[in-house]
Amino acid sequence: MPEKRHEGLRKFNRTIFNPIIKLFAGRFLYSLVCHTGRRSGKEYATPVLAVRKQDSIFIPLPYGANTDWLLNVQARGECAVTVKGKRYSASQPEVVNSATALPAFSPTFQKAFQRARIEQYLRLEIQ
Repeated sequence: MPEKRHEGLRKFNRTIFNPIIKLFAGRFLYSLVCHTGRRSGKEYATPVLAVRKQDSIFIPLPYGANTDWLLNVQARGECAVTVKGKRYSASQPEVVNSATALPAFSPTFQKAFQRARIEQYLRLEIQ
């Protein structure tokens, strides 16, 4: 199961990498997903790679669909995403396959995601 295989990397990203990336996420390469904890009700901000395509935002899920931030977004049914300096209200979270999501990304990202064997992506509808 991919979630178990990447557990060490997930912990590193959560404790070391993510706090650093949050300093500039939403303005450059990384985007920022703002979501509410499903149990705590606390507000969180998680750096991700994301792209806007028409009325949707696509986010690769390299650790699969069982991450806390994604479960929070799914439980609430909405979140805010900052992409390239613009904040969007988004809803209707849906996990989609690479055939659906990859066309939204540049060829460079498409190749990288295929090499990394990312098979699941989150699609959000912009409100």
